[in-house]
Amino acid sequence: MVTLPGLCRFIILTNNQHEKKIEAAGLNRMLRELNETLQPAEKQLHELVKRCNQVNRILEHAALEEDMEWKDRVVFHGPTHQFLALLAPLIKSEHCKVDGKCNREALLRALDEVIKVCPEEGKEPLKFSSLLDAAKRYLSDE
Repeated sequence: MVTLPGLCRFIILTNNQHEKKIEAAGLNRMLRELNETLQPAEKQLHELVKRCNQVNRILEHAALEEDMEWKDRVVFHGPTHQFLALLAPLIKSEHCKVDGKCNREALLRALDEVIKVCPEEGKEPLKFSSLLDAAKRYLSDE
């Protein structure tokens, strides 16, 4: 870290090497200007260090989403139309809103994050796009 006395010695040594004489008043003026320039930078650096420490404390206890395991995911084992029949009143309702809007796709996406539909035992759960397509067909048939 650069200190003011160290900087003064550097300026004096540098100037002595080039055999220039500096007036004391000129040196004092230069040091005042340097100090005025460095003070805001020092305050900003201090604030930056504080914020870095805050972020560090938060991250020490954070669990990153990709590191989290879904242990308690609900899996619906049964036909897709049966799952949609059970959810139809909820999906059709004007009372269920996502971000303040009646948005069936967003509602299904939120439900898909919690409940996975597995139409056949032993197979992979439906992808969201398949569930959305099935829901659109189901709602248009009614």
